[in-house]
Amino acid sequence: MTPNSKKKARFLAAGSSLRTRMIAAFALFSVIVLAVLWVFQTVLLDDIYSNLKIRDLDHCADELAKAAATMDAESLHTYAGDIAAQYEACVSVYHIMDTIRGRMGSKLFDHHLNATCYVHNIRAEHMLRQLYQRAAENSGSWTERIRLDSMFGGTDTDSGENVIQVRLVLADEREYMILCNTELVPLGSTVKTLRALLFWISGILLPVAVILAVILSARISKPIREMSAEASKLAIGDYHVNFDGGTCTETMNLSATLNRAAYELSKLDQMQKDLIANVSHDLRTPLTLIAGYTEAMRDLPGEATPENMQIVIDETNRLTNLVQDMLEVSRYQGGRQELRIERFNFTEVVRRTLDRNAKLREHDGFTITFESTQDVYVQADENRILQVIYNLLGNAVNYTGEDKTVLIRQTVTEGEEKRVLLEVIDTGIGIPEEELPLVWERYYKVNDFHKRANMGTGLGLSIVKSILLLHGARFGVNSKVGQGSNFWFELKITD
Repeated sequence: MTPNSKKKARFLAAGSSLRTRMIAAFALFSVIVLAVLWVFQTVLLDDIYSNLKIRDLDHCADELAKAAATMDAESLHTYAGDIAAQYEACVSVYHIMDTIRGRMGSKLFDHHLNATCYVHNIRAEHMLRQLYQRAAENSGSWTERIRLDSMFGGTDTDSGENVIQVRLVLADEREYMILCNTELVPLGSTVKTLRALLFWISGILLPVAVILAVILSARISKPIREMSAEASKLAIGDYHVNFDGGTCTETMNLSATLNRAAYELSKLDQMQKDLIANVSHDLRTPLTLIAGYTEAMRDLPGEATPENMQIVIDETNRLTNLVQDMLEVSRYQGGRQELRIERFNFTEVVRRTLDRNAKLREHDGFTITFESTQDVYVQADENRILQVIYNLLGNAVNYTGEDKTVLIRQTVTEGEEKRVLLEVIDTGIGIPEEELPLVWERYYKVNDFHKRANMGTGLGLSIVKSILLLHGARFGVNSKVGQGSNFWFELKITD
């Protein structure tokens, strides 16, 4: 078994597919929902029902107690009827004649909602006195629970019970006892019915949940599986792929990102191939010349002339510059390049660059013009800025038009802070608008029919971009097809 196949086998053994996990998740969710329904509709139904009824009865008694402290008897009677209907409770109000002994006076009023209501079936004075005493011992509030079978002399343990809320209220030197009563009906038959219903619901819901899980997981995982297959092609260098994310927002965004990545990788791959071709060509030409001239000087008398030696030196310098550019890009890419910031005459650096190209202007017929109204100073790495200007000038020379003219223009911009703007302008055929963002990338070069024979490797502008980014400088390019290009950058002026 190969290492790749072993790795794949370990991967398959360690994990499961997205579709399988989604089906399992749907099934687990359905089981949890059914379990919750079973617990709340059967096991906890009695407790929930009792707690809700007792809570409502407690609210009913509290509201009547507050009303009794502020209302007259007639208003309280009307209000008690409304409250009794709202909370589905029976209400009785007694006037306490002897607060020491708890002797009951006349019943002021009551509201019947249930014939089996306990408070409306009390006949013994001692039962009322007992409720009064228990409330008095508990700060004027008491809850009494009485089983229905005890009211009628039965022994049925499943007969339900009455709950009585007792409140004692003192108003205008008169004491009232308010009784609120509700009946807790046994739910045994209801629970049996619910269990039967839940049994059938579970039998229907589980298969439906599994079917839905299979369908939905297939629809959701399908674009991911297809994108995974396309990504496998991408991994082996096939950049002619298309990622389809389906209809989900997340997978659509993912597919768009992957399609963009595939496009960028294909572009980078093509640029690298172009780089190899360019480097091979640029290496072959000087090496061929060096080999030819050195062999001639070795084998032919009188060929070891200063002119021939100069050609060998020039071609050697071309090889050195090529290797140096590649090393520069590697250093900037790895973040290993550091700046040596100092104050220097920026205008003088531009002039120095023009002086280095004086021989080019003389022998190849180029006209390079520098426009400036004053000398300015900046805080930057002088050698790196010199390299930027040199690369921009070399780029302009390589791509300028048949008139072989290049304009370098220095201007000072006014604003919140003074800046020097340097523009390097050629008269070439220009760059298409869609390709402008690419000119700063590594390996980028325009089509071959735009180039001069002495073109480099396409790394110069990438080096310019890296240096200017390290300086925090603004830079860009303006170009129109058929009208030439204007490469520019700005630096902050220092006094």
